[in-house]
Order: sequence, then C-alpha cells, then structure tokens
Amino acid sequence: MRTDLHPPRVSNRISEKTVRPMFLFGGIMKLKFTLVLFFLAVCGICFAQTKQSEEEEISRFVERYDNAWNHKDTAAIERILAPDYVYFSSKGQVRSRQSLLEELLSPTYKLASAERTEVKIYRTLGTAVVSSRWKGHGTYDGQEFHDDQRCSIVLARANQGLLVLSEHCTQIVAP
Repeated sequence: MRTDLHPPRVSNRISEKTVRPMFLFGGIMKLKFTLVLFFLAVCGICFAQTKQSEEEEISRFVERYDNAWNHKDTAAIERILAPDYVYFSSKGQVRSRQSLLEELLSPTYKLASAERTEVKIYRTLGTAVVSSRWKGHGTYDGQEFHDDQRCSIVLARANQGLLVLSEHCTQIVAP
C-alpha cells in the first residue's frame, strides 16, 4: 500500500511551541490593523484641518482685500490683483486691472460704507471662487450709488500667495 497518497498523521495534541507563534502572529496582525486604523484617523483629521485652514486663509485674504479697497490702499490692491485681472460689472462692462486702479485712485470715488456677507467658498485644484453679497454706498463722479450685489471673486494660488484673478458683481433687484 502506498503511503504517499494519505495525508500525514497529525497528533491530536497541539503543543505550546505551535500555539505561541500563532498567537504572536495574530497579535502582530492586530497591532498592524490598529496602527493602520490610527493612521487613517490621523490623515482624516489632518485633511479636515487643512481644508478648514485653507478656507480660513481665503476668508482672511478676502477681508484684507476689502479692507484695502475700503481704505483706498492702492499698494495693497496692486499686490492682491493678478496682472491679468478682469472685472465684469453689473452693467455688462469688462474692465481691466488698470481701469479699476484708476477708479480707486480717483478723488471723485468715495466709499462711505461697505459690507460683505453671505460668504461661501468653493475650492477646486488651485482655484477658489468666493461667492458673497456686497452692499456699499458712496459717490462716484458726483453721483450717489447704493449697491446691493451678488459677487464672485475668483482666486488662484501663485508663488507669492493668493491673487484675485477676476470678479463679477450683479445688482440684486428687489422683487
């Protein structure tokens, strides 16, 4: 009779030498699994904090932009606006960076008050779109204005930080 066709006989008794390596292997696997879960949790927290800190950075940037505009800080505005900045007005105009800077510098432009509310940030890749409601009043070329606008500001990250690429504001008309 051939013995190679039958499985080898195994003792009914499992020795301590057999159990200990199996226990250690199971312990190592549990440890590895626990470590993987721990690192995934840490990564999730880091991602949430990064997203939150990026949105806070964007909010602070928009506040600095508004503050510079409200105080006619031309040097700050020049640093904030991208070289190819473009503004789309609620009257359908397409205005250049230079045109906007000239308006800001004009002695006939006087902003009495301004407020930005309803701010929402939409991010994708290296770009953010900031949606907001902007209310302001003042005078320009002797004409009084009272604006209540829905605005979008397009931001991009450059070597020196965030820059405003474009803005578009549409007058909110009361129903």
